[in-house]
Amino acid sequence: MTPRTSGEAAAGASAPLIALDTVVLDTETTGLDVRQDRIIQIGAVRMHGADILESEVFDVIVNPGIPIPPASSRVHGLSDADVAGRPNVAEVLDGLRDFIGNRVVIGHSINFDLAMLRNEAHRHGVHWKEPRWLDVALMSVAITPGLVSPSLDNLALTHGVQIEGRHTALGDALATAGVYAGMQPRLLGKGIRTLGEAENLGRSATTLVEQQQGVGWFERPAGKPDFVHTAIEVGSQRAIDSFLYRQRLEDVMSSPPITVDAGASLYEAARLMADKGIGCVIVRQADGPHGILTERDVLRVLADKGPEAGATLVGTIMTSPVITAQGDTFLYRALGLMARRNLRYLGVRDEHGDLAGVFTLRTLLRERALSTLTVGDQIATATRPRELARVQSALPSLASGLISDGLNAQAVGAVIAAEGRAMTARAAEIAEGELLAAGHGPPPAEYALLVLGSAGRGESLLAADQDNALVIDDDYHGDLDSEEDWFSRFSTRVNEILDRAGVHYCRGGVMAKNRPWRRTHADWLRQARIWASEPSRQGLANVDIFFDLAPAYVSSAKATRLADSLRLESAHVARHSPDLLRMLGEDAAARYSQLGMFGRIRKDNGGRVDLKNGALLPLVSGARVVALRHGTFAHTTPERLRQAAAVAGRSQADAALLADMHGFLMRLILTQQIADIEAGLKPGGTVDVSRLSQRDMDRLRDALQHVALVRNVVRDLLQVP
Repeated sequence: MTPRTSGEAAAGASAPLIALDTVVLDTETTGLDVRQDRIIQIGAVRMHGADILESEVFDVIVNPGIPIPPASSRVHGLSDADVAGRPNVAEVLDGLRDFIGNRVVIGHSINFDLAMLRNEAHRHGVHWKEPRWLDVALMSVAITPGLVSPSLDNLALTHGVQIEGRHTALGDALATAGVYAGMQPRLLGKGIRTLGEAENLGRSATTLVEQQQGVGWFERPAGKPDFVHTAIEVGSQRAIDSFLYRQRLEDVMSSPPITVDAGASLYEAARLMADKGIGCVIVRQADGPHGILTERDVLRVLADKGPEAGATLVGTIMTSPVITAQGDTFLYRALGLMARRNLRYLGVRDEHGDLAGVFTLRTLLRERALSTLTVGDQIATATRPRELARVQSALPSLASGLISDGLNAQAVGAVIAAEGRAMTARAAEIAEGELLAAGHGPPPAEYALLVLGSAGRGESLLAADQDNALVIDDDYHGDLDSEEDWFSRFSTRVNEILDRAGVHYCRGGVMAKNRPWRRTHADWLRQARIWASEPSRQGLANVDIFFDLAPAYVSSAKATRLADSLRLESAHVARHSPDLLRMLGEDAAARYSQLGMFGRIRKDNGGRVDLKNGALLPLVSGARVVALRHGTFAHTTPERLRQAAAVAGRSQADAALLADMHGFLMRLILTQQIADIEAGLKPGGTVDVSRLSQRDMDRLRDALQHVALVRNVVRDLLQVP
């Protein structure tokens, strides 16, 4: 059996626009009243990112069942004679629904078209699945304040799109696709990278939205907010396997079922099962219900009959009827049924009641295991930024699933960091290949591409930008200041690939494409000595994260030693610079406190608290500087705290308390980031504390009180043992 391939999973809010599977849709109708008028033509074309797949189109004329007004015919050119003998809308909606699948629907004033389709489906008693959508008119108004007209003709002119077949459904759909493709660089320039962000952009065109609502194109449900946040009290809930509550049988079944006739021999059935690598076959009967033959049945008959078992007819030993469940059954309910009936195999029925597939416990184990491996596989096979963007967009869902499954936030941060390093490595491989193909040759010297900060520590959150650097072997004597230099080209392309994939450029400029972060090994050590001998707060703004360096990609084993040597030697330089350590320690302790008068938590106007800058980073920075002072070489903040306390002869209980606070703060920030991404908001370091449980609020207040004492803890641990 082969896994069902009826379409991609539905796109989430974090899906990147550059890799988004979409369908651009348009309709022609008898008029503009979505409640009374009828559809007479539907046109659609598929897109992937900004690529228009012109060979994948849907183009049908529909008999509306009512006369077409002459005024309408003058617009689209279709008359009663043109629609005579054509199918009615009920006959084409299933095909359109299959054509759309789980793709996002895009259109110009798309809510008019969706309202027409919704009402037609209701009118004819046909099932219609509401898709996620983007409206190029709404987005254009939002992104270009003062836009004179968001008409399709005006937008096409703006983006240099020539409309062929204006006021035909497919012609307008193709023109809209061209406009959407032309908008993407502008969207990217405005920081709109994901589906959720694009949806929010469209909703911000409030005047036009209200106009569309006023004519009944769509209505926002009463009493529901624009953004539905996921719960962030995950840590206080009972751990569950969220996979079982998200997936349905039809999502994981093997389809179509492999079958044999009831008159086939056991040998033939066993051979088929072995060839297909499956544990059961469905037995067909002409005059009765189907049955099932499993590998256990085969073994039982072999044990009973020995060499003669192969001639046994499967119809005489099968189990009948096949126990089944509907395809839209959630997995947790299906597993309950299987446990109750002691089943290893469960038939899956489609909406017509026909046997559409088979679900097995083996399938569940494979799907559950592979769900955490797919991201890695996608990184390894990515050849373009948009393929890496798919991986980046999957991280919020992966993080949410891991937290829901009971994994602590520090371990989740390690997974996110590992994926970030893998993406950086793949970007390096892609850039190397592109330079070679362009005639610039292979790397002219050994090198290591380093990640810094949270990625180097293995403590990444979901809002991380790029922090990377390049260390090059001292044998290299090229001109690193030249834009034509191989390493200059390489670094620029790596950073560009990552930015396009959704790992944004570092606002502080800590990236290998910038000359200060691209050096030979000896030059890096000279720079470390300069930092140590001439420390200044302005000069050290981004220096501290350098000491969290870890290699993401190395050109050879020698390059691995380059990275390891740089980390050890630069840390040795820092350890023997009291002034540098003092300044780093003061910087860690000087971060503002989130506690105000009488222990009240400081909130911004939106009711949020900046837990990253006001709580998490003081712990991280403090742990880093005491680790440098005492020569401990742990990467993670909790381990740095524990090792430094041990070396300094300080209380392990205090170190454990701070490590626990670090994990707690990471959980609060991560779960808020997951909720924000789902709502189409840019994730940051602030948390809406009004959504916390009382238990977490009490714990947060206690944590902030301890963070306020970091100054004393750091000062204590900086002392010579």
